[in-house]
Amino acid sequence: MFKKIRRFVSYAFVKFLMLLAQAMPRVAGIALFGSLGWLAYYLLPKSRRVAWTNLRLVYGDTLSDDEVRSIARASFASMGRFAFDVARLPVQTAESISKIVRVTGLSHFETALEKGTGVIALTGHIGNWEMMGAYFALMGYPINVVATTLRDNKLNDVINEIREGSGMRVLERRKGTMGAMRCLKRGEALGVLIDQDTSVQSVEVEFLGVTAKTAVGPVRLSAKTGATILPAAMLMTDDGKYHVEIKEPLCVVGKPRTLLDDVRKCSGAVEEFIRKQPRQWVWMHKRWKSVQPEIYR
Repeated sequence: MFKKIRRFVSYAFVKFLMLLAQAMPRVAGIALFGSLGWLAYYLLPKSRRVAWTNLRLVYGDTLSDDEVRSIARASFASMGRFAFDVARLPVQTAESISKIVRVTGLSHFETALEKGTGVIALTGHIGNWEMMGAYFALMGYPINVVATTLRDNKLNDVINEIREGSGMRVLERRKGTMGAMRCLKRGEALGVLIDQDTSVQSVEVEFLGVTAKTAVGPVRLSAKTGATILPAAMLMTDDGKYHVEIKEPLCVVGKPRTLLDDVRKCSGAVEEFIRKQPRQWVWMHKRWKSVQPEIYR
């Protein structure tokens, strides 16, 4: 009964925030939701401690305690700002969203699509990853995203409605790789995030200087379909708008003997975005729990 009540309250709160976001001017909304993220930093002690632990693991003694707290708080605030723009997606159009987004490296994406063997857009939980997929879908590109199904069915439905309303096709991670392979064979784009510790098939490679379990899916999909792997991220700029950076294709061999090197390339590409804007990454996730579970106890 407690779980049902908690899930209902969570669902009602999310719906309220969506209505609020859609009714507010963007400048005011970014400020308010950023403040809500900042407040969450103080209200969620377990997540706050995970962020501190991760920052100390990656940066060691090169950061002071004040710097660790500053980056952690900023990360929570960034997630709030990103949530505001995601909540507004149901009322966004190609014209309105293009006013707040600029793209560099679009030629890499369009050239890869023209090949007809599909594109794997490789990213992580850095910047506004949800809005990046929505932006390209609204601009008319064929976008598919691999998504983890949430335990709360109502919240899961709300998030997928936002994604699909923007024109994205959602592929559930638990249903395997067949859907992903089909969309790539149709010559479409597939968005994949590889910067979290999950139960999917993985290998251990360095991530932000620390060994972490990292998914092999993008490399194997590329090997099977001939799809081009393109690292990309949508980062918020100082003026509150977004910059999508699409990098050159990764050269992966896709053979068993090169698997570790190929995954390292993928991991390293996502890592570069995080190094550039560490305040826009999800430090509150237990990224290294499979390799170093003791650090989160």
